[in-house]
Amino acid sequence: MDTVSDEGWIKLHRRIGRSAVFQNEGLLKVWIWCLIRANHKEEWVPISTGRGTTQVLVKRGQFIFGRKSAAKALKMDESTVYKRMQKLESMENLNIQSNTHYSVVTILNYELYQGYQNDEVTGKVTPKEQPSNTNKNDKNEKNNIGSSPKKTGDPRVKAFFDFWKEAFLHKTGQEYVFSFGKEGKLVKDLLEVHNLETLQDTVQAFFRNEEAQRRGYDIGTFKSMFNRIVATRAMDPLEQAKRESRDRANW
Repeated sequence: MDTVSDEGWIKLHRRIGRSAVFQNEGLLKVWIWCLIRANHKEEWVPISTGRGTTQVLVKRGQFIFGRKSAAKALKMDESTVYKRMQKLESMENLNIQSNTHYSVVTILNYELYQGYQNDEVTGKVTPKEQPSNTNKNDKNEKNNIGSSPKKTGDPRVKAFFDFWKEAFLHKTGQEYVFSFGKEGKLVKDLLEVHNLETLQDTVQAFFRNEEAQRRGYDIGTFKSMFNRIVATRAMDPLEQAKRESRDRANW
């Protein structure tokens, strides 16, 4: 249960260099350890409970956490490991669910950063190929990541990004760093079904939502929660009154 396979890999976004975790080398070490511990697929894990063994379903993006085994793997004191795990939880990087026998750690927004979408699988790189591939990656990074919305084919996408940027800044006091390729596709998918005004109204509700606060304010989480937030707002009498007032104004 406490062994980690050396096979496989994880994705690490360049924006981590601008994160609060990166500023603390001990915290960064624990965070990367969590990422490599997390399951890449769902599986049942046997856990010793003192009265025998029980099977626990550990989902993708989760892992079983033990303070002693973590301290040994990280070469840190148990108390230090625990404090850093609590710090990561307070920063909304992960969630810890504990009982008397074990703890299950869930990496928040795992699918957004470790998902399969938009992955580019390449073969082995020769020394001659490396410089051009590196330059391509740098170019893609400049084109697809940033805090200022880029021009897109659909002006509604840019309008949404502008609205999101202001809402995020108002809520957190920070600039939102967009991943335009992936997040642009998510927004386009929503705009195929809903109008821009509906998306903007739902953004405002999203930033007031307690679950969104726990999971993290990003567009991937927004899309995953979109239908539930819309359904909740539809049943809210105050929201219904606002819609009726808006409809009368448009008559």
